[in-house]
Amino acid sequence: MEVSEALSLIDRLKNLPDLYDRIEAAVCGLVHRYYDELFEVEKLEAEIIDSVGFDDDRLPALLNRKSEIHEKYWSNKSPYYQPCSAGNTPDHVWDSLANIEVLQNGDDENSLYIFKARKLCPDGSQGTSVAFILKLVEDQLFIDHEFFG
Repeated sequence: MEVSEALSLIDRLKNLPDLYDRIEAAVCGLVHRYYDELFEVEKLEAEIIDSVGFDDDRLPALLNRKSEIHEKYWSNKSPYYQPCSAGNTPDHVWDSLANIEVLQNGDDENSLYIFKARKLCPDGSQGTSVAFILKLVEDQLFIDHEFFG
């Protein structure tokens, strides 16, 4: 190892806490924006379903909007993850998430990040877990997989 490489490595190690904070902010920020955009659509769906029922001609347009949001935030184009339904209760409520953690693999060549959290029930008790794998695609962060449990 040359001196310049060693100095670069030392500098990187010194800056790791700041780097981890920025990564965590980027991962949480992306998932937060994704949740907020979906929540706005899900609120409209819930209002329509609660007042009119499932036979409303506005629901397909909202499903299209959810697909557009998916396209914006996801790198994985598998049909499994594509939005396909409407509901009478919003599922993507950022304020219901607790115990948020961000993990990373540390591989500079293939950086992967895990966002995991617990959903709180309306009574405040711990509900299901939610987790996302995020990855960099051409220096932009995207969601690649979602897990429930």
